[in-house]
Amino acid sequence: MITNISRRLTTGALAIAGSVAAFGFAGAAPAQAQAQAECLPQSFNNFKTNPCRKGDKLFTHINSSGRDINNPNNFLTITETVLPLGDLHTFTFTPATPLLSSDGTYVIDYTIEIVDNPNTPGNELLTQMFSAFSGGYTTTGQTDSGVSLNKTVWSDAFGGSSLVGTSEARSLDIGGIGSPGLTVLIAPNILKLYVRDTFFVSSVNGSLNSITNDFRQTTYIPEPSAILGILAVAGAGAFARRKS
Repeated sequence: MITNISRRLTTGALAIAGSVAAFGFAGAAPAQAQAQAECLPQSFNNFKTNPCRKGDKLFTHINSSGRDINNPNNFLTITETVLPLGDLHTFTFTPATPLLSSDGTYVIDYTIEIVDNPNTPGNELLTQMFSAFSGGYTTTGQTDSGVSLNKTVWSDAFGGSSLVGTSEARSLDIGGIGSPGLTVLIAPNILKLYVRDTFFVSSVNGSLNSITNDFRQTTYIPEPSAILGILAVAGAGAFARRKS
């Protein structure tokens, strides 16, 4: 009996939360997403100063370094693939020319966070969360030698105390498994990630064409108590609007 009541409460709370997402937050979360341009194929230099949104994900460049990191022909693509078990977002950095052992180490820091997609009826901040990530790279022919990509992710800050995990993709000749690296699961209820990609080529026979970062998401079903808190905040906001 208690189980059935709990299920009815959860179902009812979810339905109410959907209404709150459409009404109570109409002037809040969507504004952040609406203020950002959509992520299109672009020069990496453009991304440095212009955060962009793909679906319900906001990407923001924080810092980057490398011998030729400012080359205007460095390229970035961010894609979204709709899958039955949750959308896949892919961040791909392609240098102007393939990286060689003489190019040294490159580092790219950026954040990815879930925002409300203004083009959908629901509020993704209430319904989506990250589930996993992985790193990978591409090479040409027999040049997968000495290639190393380390993708480290935190949930609080770069180098912070809340390490989510590390996905490494490395060539077989330096003890790796090739590309992609291992998939790392993400703990529930994390809505923002701090991503650091460190990559280089250590072999004179190797070259690196691009690096890729994959992020998977899943549907989040909040507990009824969490939804009641959301309802309280939304109700207070609606009351304040009526008073004004």
